[in-house]
Amino acid sequence: MCGRYTLYSDKKTIEDHFQVEAADEELLKPNYNVAPGTVRPVILTEGTNDRKIGALKWGLVPPFVKDLSDWKPLINARSETVNEKPSFRKAFHRKRCVVPANGFYEWKDFGGGKKIPFYIRLLDRDLFGMAGIYETHTDQEGNERHTFAILTTEANALMQPLHDRMPVILKNEDYNVWLDPVNPRPHTLQKLLTPYPTDEMSTFKVSTDVNSPENNHQELIIPKLK
Repeated sequence: MCGRYTLYSDKKTIEDHFQVEAADEELLKPNYNVAPGTVRPVILTEGTNDRKIGALKWGLVPPFVKDLSDWKPLINARSETVNEKPSFRKAFHRKRCVVPANGFYEWKDFGGGKKIPFYIRLLDRDLFGMAGIYETHTDQEGNERHTFAILTTEANALMQPLHDRMPVILKNEDYNVWLDPVNPRPHTLQKLLTPYPTDEMSTFKVSTDVNSPENNHQELIIPKLK
């Protein structure tokens, strides 16, 4: 799964990498401990081929939800069934997005209630995009809620000791295909939803300070030797 990640690249780096312009400086403020329920920058197209950065809350709420108080927002969507599940199917066909990140966290269960956090990143690039889907929910008062979920796939060899799932990390050349709002081509999209190559990633143990979303500083991604 993916329950916490980082995004600390500066505004220009994000704009250049994703070929998009960003107006909201505050939205792109470095965050070393992104948690569910927070508003995050995501790349989307909204019916055109022109990319833009949207401010969406992490935790998808489908349009059909009647009572928000009785609904738990969905932070992840399994790529194997995203084209089938009612909560995700329409978004998968028409509302796909790319979630910028520099890395993500996972907790290894050592038993006895002891879980140790690890940080995972790519070796060939500091900034990357995770496959996501988004939706707009309108409540009875007409208030709109824009939300997103990150797609996951089976873990590669690097991730397997930590968890059996990992986020879908897109290659740069696949952004256009994933974001294309006109031609959904489910079979083509499914081919993108695979584990990232093991030999192009690294992981290391980090401080348990990351356990609390209140902690948000660069030291969270420094390797912990003991």
